[in-house]
Amino acid sequence: MELTARQRGRLFSQLAAMERAGILPARAFGMIGGDLPSEARRGLERTAAALAKGAEIARAGQSNGVWLPWEARLLRAAGAGGRLEALYRRLSEHYAGRAKLWDRLKSRLLPPFLILILAALVAPFPALFQGGIGPGGYLLRAAGPPLLLYGALRVLVFAHRRQQAGETAAPSARMLSALPVLGGLLARQQRRDGVFSLLLLLESGVPVLDALPLAGESLADPLWRARFAFAAAALADGRSAVAETLHRYGVVDDPDAVASLAGGEAAGRLDRVLAHQLRQWDAQLEHQWETLAEWAPRLFYAAVAIWMAAAIIGGYRPMTVLD
Repeated sequence: MELTARQRGRLFSQLAAMERAGILPARAFGMIGGDLPSEARRGLERTAAALAKGAEIARAGQSNGVWLPWEARLLRAAGAGGRLEALYRRLSEHYAGRAKLWDRLKSRLLPPFLILILAALVAPFPALFQGGIGPGGYLLRAAGPPLLLYGALRVLVFAHRRQQAGETAAPSARMLSALPVLGGLLARQQRRDGVFSLLLLLESGVPVLDALPLAGESLADPLWRARFAFAAAALADGRSAVAETLHRYGVVDDPDAVASLAGGEAAGRLDRVLAHQLRQWDAQLEHQWETLAEWAPRLFYAAVAIWMAAAIIGGYRPMTVLD
C-alpha cells in the first residue's frame, strides 16, 4: 500500500504508543490507522487477524502490505530482542523528518511551477494573434511545457518511491544517481539511511556482525548495498575493527567520523557514537537540501524568463506593408 512519509510516521508513532501501553500487537493493529486510506486500514485489519493466529509480526505485516521490505527486516531483528517500541519510535522520527523535508521542497517549488503555467499561457499568444497557429495549436503549446515538467517530476517521485520500497532498485538507482547535484545528494542520503538502519538494529540488541548486513539490505541503491555487504564480510572474517572496516569500504569516509567511531567502539558505546554522527549528518543534509530548495527555484525562474522571451520574440512575424 502506498503511504506518504507523514502517514508512515503517524503509523509508527501510534504503534510505539500501543507498545508502550502494553497492548498486544494483535489488538493494537486493529485499533490504529483510523486516519489512513481504506486500503491501509484493510491491511492493518488483516495483519491483526494474522497476529491473532500466532503469525510473526514482521511476516504478517509485510505479507499484508503494511511494512516495506527493509522495515520488515528491521522489525524481524528487533522483535527477536523484544525492543519493538524503540524501533517504532525511531522510525516515526525518521519519517516525520522526511515528511518535513519534502514539504519544504514542495512549498519552494510550487511558485516557479505556477510561473511556468503563466508563461506557457502567454508565450504562444503572439503566434495565435497573428494567425500563425490556431486554437488547437495554442492549447498544445500552452499545455505542453507544464505537462512535460509535471510528468518528469512524477517519474522522479515514482522512481524514488520504488527505490525506497526495494522494487526495481537497480534501474531507479542508476537513473537517480545520474542526476546532476541531486544524484550526489541522494547518494549521501542513502549512506545516512544505511547507518541509521545499523543504529536501529544495535539499539534493538542485534550484534554488529548481524546488524551490518541487515543494514545494507535496507538500502535500495546497489552500490551502497554492495559496500555494506563487503564491509559485513570483512568484519565477519575478523580482519579489522568496525570503524576501520566501515572506512575501508567507503561506508564512512570522514576521518573525524571514523576516529569518533573507533573511540566509541573501544569504549563499548558504538551505538551512542553512531547516533551522534547521524545527528551531524542530518544537519549537513538538511542544509544541503535547503540550499537546493533555495537555488532550484531561482535557476528555474531564469530559465522560464529566457524561454518566455524567446517564445514571444519568435512568435511575432514581420507585418507586410502594402504600398
